[in-house]
Amino acid sequence: MGSGDANHPVKVYFIMLILQDYAARTHSTNAIAKTLRFYHFSFPWNGKKIASFFVALFSALNLIFTTINIPAESFEQSNLVDRPKRELLATIHIDTVSPDNRELAEQLEIWPMLLELYNKEAPASRERRILLRQKIRETIFECFFDAVSVEAEALREQDLLEAQRESLINKRDRNIELNNATNFIAAGTLNTIGSALGFTNSIPPFPGNFNQMLSGVVAATMSTYSLHQANGAKVRGQGHPTLIAELFGRPYDERTAYPESVWRFLHGRSPEDPSKTRVQILEDRWISRHHLEKHGSRREVLKLDLLCGLPIPKKCMTIDDLNDQISIIGDIDANAALMNHHLRDLLALIDSDILEFQSPKENKE
Repeated sequence: MGSGDANHPVKVYFIMLILQDYAARTHSTNAIAKTLRFYHFSFPWNGKKIASFFVALFSALNLIFTTINIPAESFEQSNLVDRPKRELLATIHIDTVSPDNRELAEQLEIWPMLLELYNKEAPASRERRILLRQKIRETIFECFFDAVSVEAEALREQDLLEAQRESLINKRDRNIELNNATNFIAAGTLNTIGSALGFTNSIPPFPGNFNQMLSGVVAATMSTYSLHQANGAKVRGQGHPTLIAELFGRPYDERTAYPESVWRFLHGRSPEDPSKTRVQILEDRWISRHHLEKHGSRREVLKLDLLCGLPIPKKCMTIDDLNDQISIIGDIDANAALMNHHLRDLLALIDSDILEFQSPKENKE
């Protein structure tokens, strides 16, 4: 054994000592030391020095990383950003009110009260300001609950429609599965019989060819019918008005009637196109997405009647009609929620920087 062979076990032994010292310093278990002793005594150094060395080295590295247990998340870099702290209750001045918030304040008839509340040239008395703030706050809260009521009705209608749509989808899937099973069994049986009849010369070829032809006819017919089944079953009109009804002049009830505040907001000027109202923008979007039929089309009136919940005696409402109805009600829900966003800004306006508009005598008090 040469000098290199003699020094090789010494190097491995020093590695084992270092790892044992690491295990003792980190108060970990003796798994590292036990494993290295196992590999040291299991493999004789004669003829297996290289294998023993690499086995011990890889085992040691594995145990080190297992003991350290560095989480994988520490190597990942997040794309989130931070920002400086801002005021918790931001100050909003009446001169910087956005056009959308001002339009809503005018629709709710609180804009003149806001101007009187923040009039620097002729400040109102303290009692008058308290009364104005109380009226404005009550109006905002009432309109907030109006918008919430529309959102609640939209969610209720969506739940009912989604349950009906799920039932039709399940029925359609079962019919298609039955069609496929019938197609495979019938076509395969006829084709097998036709092929079997051609194995012998004692039988004329007509029966076998005829059975094979029937298998092709059955496969083509069942496949064509499955395309029709993919549209799903049709149901009658619900007979219960939805939130879409009043927008298009259809009969509505107490649940689906829009509160005046929400109606004014939906028919207010759209920030996307000031020449149109919000509902006109929605109507254009619904037509472009094929939720509604184009103006003047043959099915336009029938489609509106179905979506508005009118009772239709014929079974003509499909799964696609239910999908369109759910999407339209979801857009109405989103616009009602957007109204609450503007109401929040108006509520912050009456709570902003009130001391600026008080007289010096009131400031001393």
